[in-house]
Amino acid sequence: MITAAFNISKADALALAQHYYSSSATVRRSRILNQASVPVVLVLIAVLAYSRDPHYLLLASPFLVLAIVWVVCYPRLHKWYLSQTTEKMFAESAYEKGFGTYTLNLSETGIASSSPVGEGKYPWSSVTRISLTPDHLFIFLADPQGYAIPRAQVPEAKLQEIKEFAERMTHSQEAASPNGRPDTRSDNSGVSAGPPSAS
Repeated sequence: MITAAFNISKADALALAQHYYSSSATVRRSRILNQASVPVVLVLIAVLAYSRDPHYLLLASPFLVLAIVWVVCYPRLHKWYLSQTTEKMFAESAYEKGFGTYTLNLSETGIASSSPVGEGKYPWSSVTRISLTPDHLFIFLADPQGYAIPRAQVPEAKLQEIKEFAERMTHSQEAASPNGRPDTRSDNSGVSAGPPSAS
C-alpha cells in the first residue's frame, strides 16, 4: 500500500479544472467550432459585399481583418473565458468545504481517500487518466473529478512511485476488461482533488 498526505487549496482545484478543460476533447471541439464559425461568417459577408459591387472592397476589408484577428486571438480568449468561469465557480462557498488535508491510500483494489468532506473508495476502473505536470500529479476519476497532488508537498520519489503504481493498475484493469471501462490513458501534462472538481 502507498500512502500520501497533502493539502488541497483553491489554486490546486483550479489547476485541476484548467487541466481538464485544456485536454478535454469536447472542449477542444467546441473551441475549434467557435474559432472557425465566426471567420467563415465574416468572410462570407466580405465576399457578398465585394461580389455585389467591387467598389465595396473598402467595406469588405475590415471583415477580412476581423476574421484573421479572431482566428489568431480566439484560443487565448477561450482560455481566459474558461478561467474566469472556473474562478467564479470556485468562489461559491460549497467548494471551499473540499479544501484542506487529503490522505490517499493506493492498493491493488483501488484508491481509498479521506478528505474534509468525508471518505471514499474507488476501484481502479474508475480512474480515467493520470497526468504529471511541473506542479501536480493528477489522478482523474470520472472526468472532471480527481485528485491533485501538489508536487511541492510530496517527496519526488514517492510521487513517481504513486504515478507508476497507478498507471500499472489502470493498465492491468484495462487489459482485463478492455470494453468495460472508459478510455484510460496517462500523460505528462496536469488536474485537482477528489471532491473539488471542474463540473
